Amino acid sequence: MNNKNTIALVIMLLLSGCASTNNTDNSGLLGTKSPGSGVIKPTNASEASMLIAQSQASGNIDSMIYANRQALEFNQFNKAEVYLNIARLEQQRNNNSQAEEAYRQAMVSDSKRLELKEALALLLVDMKRHQEAEALLQEVVAADQSRLKAPAGGPETCVTDNESPWRSYNGLGLLADILEQGEQARHYYQCALKIQPGLAMLHTNLGFSYYLEGEYPQAERALTRAVNQDPQYQRAWSNLGLLYYRWGRKSEALAALQKNGSPAEAFNDLGYIALMEGAAEEAASLFQRAIDASPRYYPKAVANLSQAKALSAVSKR
Repeated sequence: MNNKNTIALVIMLLLSGCASTNNTDNSGLLGTKSPGSGVIKPTNASEASMLIAQSQASGNIDSMIYANRQALEFNQFNKAEVYLNIARLEQQRNNNSQAEEAYRQAMVSDSKRLELKEALALLLVDMKRHQEAEALLQEVVAADQSRLKAPAGGPETCVTDNESPWRSYNGLGLLADILEQGEQARHYYQCALKIQPGLAMLHTNLGFSYYLEGEYPQAERALTRAVNQDPQYQRAWSNLGLLYYRWGRKSEALAALQKNGSPAEAFNDLGYIALMEGAAEEAASLFQRAIDASPRYYPKAVANLSQAKALSAVSKR
């Protein structure tokens, strides 16, 4: 992947707000530091079920985790399902190490459930443990191909039905794009689209993969399909804005970015793209337009303008 494509990936992470975190919690998977800990200790499965229901009604993630941990003490509960609940809740609070441990415990409890392996793999993608993630996703896909009695082959010959693991195909596509294997990535996305043809996120990933390879017409077609499927899908509009800017179609880039917010926000986002592309003076002009277009003080645009002016000054030395 060339430097501009690396910049593009950084831009899209910043514009879409998709950065993940990996906070740690030293309480341990079965720790008792969640709110409510020690206050209610169920003595049987019925009480544990009531505790889970009450925690869900409260909407407090820590309380829900605590309640599910208590349920693990009783054989009446499906342990794989309980561990899965804990893992998903830990992910919601960005506690990836605890989520990973819970997914692995779930897999120990039910080794044949491919959903658990897929969920762990997708978490590992977020944790940037790409090799481990790819191995697990390939196992999920291979098992599905075996279920369907498909002939051996790569993603270009995938056989799918409505039960096939589209998330695994999408995850493999993302990993292939990271490894600069664009053609392979697009085969994986196409496999996922066979299963979920109406999912805007998959059309967006396919379009961005084409964009990374400089295949702009194909990228535009895929991204246009994405926004037609879901006009509210912000990442598709952001990707279209980035594509049109790189393509030299700047008025269309601004129009696409305006789908995500106010004119001021669109000028700011376009300015950020220009700044990351090395066009500091153009970026400064766009940030100023963002400030002028905003009905109230716009601190982000002001900070970006200051950065753009500083970079412009350095480039003139």
